[in-house]
Amino acid sequence: MRQNAGVTDEERVTYSSVLHNREFVAILLSQTLSILGDQVTRIALAALVYAKTGSAFAASATFAVSYLTYLVSGPFLGAVSDRYDRRTVMVISDVGRALAVGVLAVADLPLVGVFVLLVGLSALAPAFDSARGATLPDILPGERYARGSALANVFFQSAQIGGFVVGGALLAIADTRTALLLDAGTFLISAGAVLGVLSRRTRPEESERTSLVRETAAGVRAVAHHLELRQLLAYALLGALAVSAPEGLALPIARQAGGGTLEGGLLTASLPAGFVLGSLVLLRLPTDRRVDLLPGLVVASAAPLLATPFVSDVWLLLALWVVSGLGSALQLIASAAYVQAAPEGIRARAYGLASTALIASQGVALVLAGAATSLFDNRHGPSIAIAILAGLAIALVPLAERLGGARMRRPQGIGLPGR
Repeated sequence: MRQNAGVTDEERVTYSSVLHNREFVAILLSQTLSILGDQVTRIALAALVYAKTGSAFAASATFAVSYLTYLVSGPFLGAVSDRYDRRTVMVISDVGRALAVGVLAVADLPLVGVFVLLVGLSALAPAFDSARGATLPDILPGERYARGSALANVFFQSAQIGGFVVGGALLAIADTRTALLLDAGTFLISAGAVLGVLSRRTRPEESERTSLVRETAAGVRAVAHHLELRQLLAYALLGALAVSAPEGLALPIARQAGGGTLEGGLLTASLPAGFVLGSLVLLRLPTDRRVDLLPGLVVASAAPLLATPFVSDVWLLLALWVVSGLGSALQLIASAAYVQAAPEGIRARAYGLASTALIASQGVALVLAGAATSLFDNRHGPSIAIAILAGLAIALVPLAERLGGARMRRPQGIGLPGR
């Protein structure tokens, strides 16, 4: 009777009840503002560098530096969030980014100085992300975490898109420095929301304190030897491998199908739209069944993309990509299970490692898609590249199964109170 009552309580969790949690709302606000700030900074710095150099390559390098820095600092700064108070890490990260953006706004720095500050600015992002990701399960236990994670993901994607729109609008009505100063303000508001609402949580005592490099390496080894974590991460990486290339190749695919920029934009939005719909459906399923669906969801996200080279109608292609997006909602299930299965002492490092691996997998997918495209003619190369990567993701599903042993046991405690 007690177990059935627990399931009923879990099923009653709603988005509205999650939004009544003040600490979660504070983190949601800070995350949204920080992402908005990141995106506005990227477009504003690209404009600043272009104005200084007149070089499109130098302007595009501002985007590349921000992503490459994340790849390097992501796992390392996860160890910082496991060592120190996570609320403090988030506040320092936001304040540091506000100072860096403020200096970029008011100082007439040489190009080298701009890129040095950009590296420092980008390096602080994974510290905030790891601390936030590791704190959410403490704020939202059990099924509340899955609901909160879904909401955070929607806000994350909206802020990414909105950041570029806001950045472009700011540059249209004001100069670059004004846009950067307003951006610095978003980081300060984010820091204030965290500091004013989020409670301080004591870190677990460790018997031996080592260097951050060793703690980072220990986190990597812990994830590598944890059957559930490495398999959940493998499913997430395969899902990212399958659906990353279509977003980057949507415009040439639309033109191949006889469309234009409008159709290209719709194709780009089709996968995220499918993701949102798929998330709503998956969260209606019982908590203990979701993880078992991961292998099938990888296939569901990749299989519709196999038909891309054979579809000449852009609207049919749009429908197929929405179906693919439905399957890509596996990321929500895998990420929630991953964070909840991670031991508390390495949770931030595990989160940082997973975030870095996902960003790297997206980059690898785009590089592989570009390489595959060059092997075929310009008209059919992009669609063939998408199908190849989708087929590769499906082919690697058995390998992901083996990473967790003959059969992955259902993660203990996922979605249950008191985890």
